[in-house]
Amino acid sequence: MTDQAVETLFLSTIPGATPSKWVHRFKARGSDVTLVTQDEQSQTLFLQPHDPPRYLPQLGYLRWRADQTWQELVAADGLDPDDIHLVRLYEEHPVIMVSKDHLLAAWTDEDGDVGPEDLEGETFWNPADYASEPVDDPLDAPEEVAAGERMAIQLVATGSGYTLLPASVARMFGQKDVLVLPTNIHPGWEVGLAWRRAADSDMIQDFIGVTKGRRPRSSR
Repeated sequence: MTDQAVETLFLSTIPGATPSKWVHRFKARGSDVTLVTQDEQSQTLFLQPHDPPRYLPQLGYLRWRADQTWQELVAADGLDPDDIHLVRLYEEHPVIMVSKDHLLAAWTDEDGDVGPEDLEGETFWNPADYASEPVDDPLDAPEEVAAGERMAIQLVATGSGYTLLPASVARMFGQKDVLVLPTNIHPGWEVGLAWRRAADSDMIQDFIGVTKGRRPRSSR
């Protein structure tokens, strides 16, 4: 059995991620999990090298555009993809959010996806423009998690413009006076769990096993 001093898994999450089911099952196997939530702009922070090496959090969520690769995402943040393991989890659909007073509030399922022509001339409230200052330590959360997404939704609620979000984030921060509509103006995202190859361990593999529905390792 692994030394009890390292039996806590630190998991870096992002807005929209819902690991609670897996965390519950992992804890049932005798280990603990501490969640550290980062804004999407800082989602690769836990993967950055540290001198001396410190692999905390050991594991975390990444979300990247479906028309790109996760390797492009980490490389853009100065990381070598060959140093990273990643397991894909699921795809995410894009949605737009508009006020119930907006012209698009009359949109129905029969109308299909909202396209670029339907948003012509509309103000786009970009969550990235209102995000909290990035943190330096992957164990620190931002001053307000998802501040950018929350502000963009509040601006939408005034009746002006729209914002674009992953469906999971829209569900998490939605308001009664804001509608969520399907759209084809964005390719969507993929989501996975990543970790540094140098940090790989039985505990990480056990958590990945939980996400894949595998039985506990016989050695544990």
